Amino acid sequence: MKYYQLLLFLFITCASYSQNEAHNWYFGNRAGLSFETNPPTALDDGVLSTNEGCSSISTSAGQLLFYTDGRTVWNKLHQPMSNANYAPSTNYDGLHGDPSSTSSGLIVPHPTESHLYYVFTLDEPHHDNANAYPNQGPADENGNPTDTYSDVPFHEVPQDDDGFNNGLNYSLVDMTLDNGLGDVVDTQKNVHLVTYDVNDPEEIKYKASEKITAVRSSDCSSIWLITHFVDRFYAFKIDENGVDTNPVVSQAGPAVTTDNYRRAALGYMKASPNGQKIIVANNTMNYSQDQLNNDDGDGNVYLFDFDNTTGQVTNPLLLIDNVNAYGVAFSSSSNKTYAAINNLTIYQWDLEANVVKDSGTIISNDNFQKGALQLGPDGRIYVALINDSTLGVIKNPEESGLDANYTSSQLEGAINLGNNNSLFGLPPFIQSLFLDKIDIVNLDDFYTNEVNLCYDESFTLSYDNITGADYTWSKDDEVLNNETSENLEVNAPENVSFPYTAFYKLEVNKNDGSCPLVGTAKITFTAPPEFNEAEIYECDPVDSDLVFYDLNEANNQITENLDLTDISLDYKYYLNDNDAFNDENEITDFTNYQSLENNQVVVAKILSNNVCTSYANITLKRSESPQLADDLEVIYCKNSYPETISLTSGIQDNEINNFSYEWSTGENSESIEINTNGSYSVIITDNITGCSAIRNYEVSYSSTPEYSIQIKEAQVSSNQIIIILSDNNFGEYEYAIGTPDNFQDSPIFENLRAGIYDIFIRDKSGCGIVSDRVGLLGIPQSFTPNEDNYNDFWRLNGVIATDHRIAKIYIFDRYGKHLFSFKPGEQGWDGTYKNEKMPSNDYWYRIEMIDGEIFRGNFTLKR
Repeated sequence: MKYYQLLLFLFITCASYSQNEAHNWYFGNRAGLSFETNPPTALDDGVLSTNEGCSSISTSAGQLLFYTDGRTVWNKLHQPMSNANYAPSTNYDGLHGDPSSTSSGLIVPHPTESHLYYVFTLDEPHHDNANAYPNQGPADENGNPTDTYSDVPFHEVPQDDDGFNNGLNYSLVDMTLDNGLGDVVDTQKNVHLVTYDVNDPEEIKYKASEKITAVRSSDCSSIWLITHFVDRFYAFKIDENGVDTNPVVSQAGPAVTTDNYRRAALGYMKASPNGQKIIVANNTMNYSQDQLNNDDGDGNVYLFDFDNTTGQVTNPLLLIDNVNAYGVAFSSSSNKTYAAINNLTIYQWDLEANVVKDSGTIISNDNFQKGALQLGPDGRIYVALINDSTLGVIKNPEESGLDANYTSSQLEGAINLGNNNSLFGLPPFIQSLFLDKIDIVNLDDFYTNEVNLCYDESFTLSYDNITGADYTWSKDDEVLNNETSENLEVNAPENVSFPYTAFYKLEVNKNDGSCPLVGTAKITFTAPPEFNEAEIYECDPVDSDLVFYDLNEANNQITENLDLTDISLDYKYYLNDNDAFNDENEITDFTNYQSLENNQVVVAKILSNNVCTSYANITLKRSESPQLADDLEVIYCKNSYPETISLTSGIQDNEINNFSYEWSTGENSESIEINTNGSYSVIITDNITGCSAIRNYEVSYSSTPEYSIQIKEAQVSSNQIIIILSDNNFGEYEYAIGTPDNFQDSPIFENLRAGIYDIFIRDKSGCGIVSDRVGLLGIPQSFTPNEDNYNDFWRLNGVIATDHRIAKIYIFDRYGKHLFSFKPGEQGWDGTYKNEKMPSNDYWYRIEMIDGEIFRGNFTLKR
């Protein structure tokens, strides 16, 4: 069962709309911003790294075309265009801008040729280059060449500067080149535009300041490109014939003289979106070129009138002076203007106030250092925070004073740039892109230009019916010739892939001499996929009839094997089809849903891209945990190290592949090999149900023993053998004497006669048996040396060849005369002294042990 409903995705924006040409920004240290989302999101795919100047341009559908730092142009794949690449591989044959120029570049689409774009570049007018003119700089004030620049000593030619003050130039990008990626046209690269007095030798050395802006002309089709030098404005018109190289020159405002460059050249200039005003920031008016980086902090902000019919600039109005001024911007209505002062403070002026200068008010004075200000497509003004991964934002720039709501806090709406930083600059655009646009969507009194529809729905775009007006509709930049009314019904075409997006534009020409009104809409059609049924398994509890399910666990099964990269999905859950269809009795505790029955079916209601509704059944199943053998205690024989023993899951061989295994060691096999003691466990999970059980092992060491033997000997019949274990042993042991059977727990063997004994020690855990041989000394009481081969020698019993306990044995007569001595292993005394047979009598012995003990006594010689 499927049911599709229309849900129009709404979002609230300011009452303004921008052309999508300004939807992608690249600036700072590889930072970027996309206005395809609201609020905008960071881009991290850019390769541009610039201290100040930059510019970017997108299609009318908001798709990136290219961007530049004024020297290199990168295409949408972030690759340098071959004819605009300032790099060693090209001998630095790039464009003539400079990334350290306030406005190193500004991109202007050709008014009538949609595949052509002008890239205007401004160089940094450096005094060290001027000192070398007409030769390549840098040079000192006497014209002597230097290796580096005086105020930036690590900057060299050509890596950081080409050594010339190039002024204003333009290059033409043709998007049909390089297989549609675009490239600069060879014959229209770095075309120089004169913005200085060619008869003034000092002006020729510098050529331009770092200020540039652009705005639509009153004829609605051409563009004014405006720059500034000393006390003059140069306005170049761009129309269907291209760039008019003869500018309209206006002398207005204070003179920012070249002997105070380079820092006096710094600061932005912006035209108001309605084309009636220009605001100019002069960073300083006095800069001592021989005192590095020293300026007097006496810059200013001026407001001028601009005639977008004639290109004339008039009526300078000082807004603030004795400051270091840099970034400036207008609100989209052109009623408010802003400037960044002394790197910290943002001022606002109300251009509708009776005395504009007196309306100046501080809207921000936090500790973040601020650079450029730039109006965005969403009507907000964004603020470059120097060396920070955040863009500040003026959220309500049409409001007065603190109600403009500036913030540098990401928690309050400032933009997180991820791992990249903004520096001083932000990309400028044709300012008239940011004019208020007409609303052709008309949804519930909320302004939006985006509509999301289900694949089989239609929608009507419309505007007011104005008598005498002409209505021109276009789709994806193609004019719809048969659509000339104020309404346009839109549907998804046949045989297209979903989601399908189209961009619509309405131009309303009122035929009263004013510029056409423009409205745009982005329409996206979505078709829901054929979702899968799902099953969720939970383990059957031992002590309860209730089972708890997380219904979200079914979502991956529902979408398995579907390509859904461009579709957002939202899920709701219901007890049955009827409830789901009518949005009644929604299961709100879906992450901990309680079920009393096995195989219960609930219904997932799935909303695709917030417009199309589908349904899928979820069956809730119970399963028992794996049945395992009891936990085990295992012995590892230390004496077998490094050999291993196996610990197994206990699952039967024919079911091993039905489960997954997670050992406490990190291994995932059914069994593991170990050779150390400790606690081990394995979690065994049913691959179908997900139910798990755990089996524990406790592995202890045992081994054959380390031991010593203590004996009590030289007795007639009460000798002892005592086995003493060392403290290093792990196991429990039992003992036997004579043969390896009839083991006993006691390590003591008593009442032993003298002789040689084999002893055996067995580990009770099965780690093996060790054996040893012990001799118990026996001292004979008599001997009969009558050569009958029986008892012919007096010697000790229980002595083994390897017995090293005895040092020497001495024989004496009753008077203490030494008769004979021998060592263990020798045959003993044969009853003679100097080959004479000694008579029957008592004789004495002295046995000296290695450990110093001495045994003394007597025995009888019988003949």
